[in-house]
Amino acid sequence: MGTETTEWPDVSVVYEEPWDEVPAVTHAAWSRAFPWLLQGTTTRGSEAGDGQFDLRLFGGAVEAVGARERWRLFRRRLGTRSVVHAKQVHGATVRRHRQTGPGLILPPDCDGHVTKVPGVVLAVSVADCVPVSLVEPEEREVGLLHAGWRGTAAGVLERGIRAFPEERRGGLYVHMGPSICGACYEVGGEVFEALGLPVPPGPEPVDLRLVLARRAVTAGIDAGKISVSGHCTRCGDGRFFSHRGGDTGRQVAFLGIRQ
Repeated sequence: MGTETTEWPDVSVVYEEPWDEVPAVTHAAWSRAFPWLLQGTTTRGSEAGDGQFDLRLFGGAVEAVGARERWRLFRRRLGTRSVVHAKQVHGATVRRHRQTGPGLILPPDCDGHVTKVPGVVLAVSVADCVPVSLVEPEEREVGLLHAGWRGTAAGVLERGIRAFPEERRGGLYVHMGPSICGACYEVGGEVFEALGLPVPPGPEPVDLRLVLARRAVTAGIDAGKISVSGHCTRCGDGRFFSHRGGDTGRQVAFLGIRQ
């Protein structure tokens, strides 16, 4: 982890397990504790003709890769009324969704979503960045964030936590989903500086999940309610797309309340 010498907070490391409803993995402990949740991260899969369940919706050649049809398949398999996704800009804007129509909903650009509406599934696309899931079980409210280094530096995690009522933030469960690991994520000094870390003399690895876990604890989240994925999108078993690995495809982290 380069110049990072601080130990991990006392959080759980989770290897999400395969889920059959869509090509995806899911946080099995959350599935047992919160059966009302729909949650997970899609994988490359093998269902789309070209053998890749690529859900990249923005950028070049989207129609060529059949993304919209895959999104329709994704929503049908989840059995949900609507899926909310947005063009992500590596910022800290978090939008609350109180009411949506059916189908794929595309709100203005943002990197985070919060809802307590059953039947609405939140989605962020990733291919090395960290998908952060927030669950408040007492009132059944959920949030989902896209956290690359720029969004993390901009405070997307803290903004997402503050989207929940102050009196219930202490009950939040937080999970950093499949993303690039610290050993694979070498960055320049400008990234360390932006993240508030000691700046090394040259490029060094940084573990963004560790940075986010620390920030969650600092924001008042109980370390016992924080978990991080053990899956690396870059050096793992190949089931995930990796931008640094040369992929243009995207998987999607999803989180919602069952109807």
